Amino acid sequence: MKTKSFLLLSSLTLTTLFYSCSQNQEKDIKDLMVEKSTICFQAISEKDTGWLRIDTIKSQIIGLITFNYGNVTNYDGQFKGKMYGDTLKGHYDFKVNKVDKWYRNPVAFLKRDGKLTMGVGKFYMYFGSAYFDDKRKIDYEKGKFIFEITDCK
Repeated sequence: MKTKSFLLLSSLTLTTLFYSCSQNQEKDIKDLMVEKSTICFQAISEKDTGWLRIDTIKSQIIGLITFNYGNVTNYDGQFKGKMYGDTLKGHYDFKVNKVDKWYRNPVAFLKRDGKLTMGVGKFYMYFGSAYFDDKRKIDYEKGKFIFEITDCK
């Protein structure tokens, strides 16, 4: 009887913990961002638009990223990464069209002339997460989105 009670209590605790973490994942990034050190960017490429809002106060840069592709598909999520010289690299956790399923992709931005150019590169999957292939260069010339500083709204 004690074993069944312990297993039931353990599974309820773990379920609650996982549910709480997944439900508050996006909110936590917003709450952690400091307004004074937050910089906002916007990129427009034909009918597609991207918004990037990052907090640069700590060594780990956190932020929010949204992409609208022709007002049909919306990618909305959060960013965590670090600066390596003139390159901001990290991962982007996002939902597609607000469906309650999270995805993760690696992202890299090259900082030039006050702008952030999003790079394109080969990546591989490792235990369900995507990573850039270190053996191949990230191509910033093929980058579709060039983010320019804008007012935070």
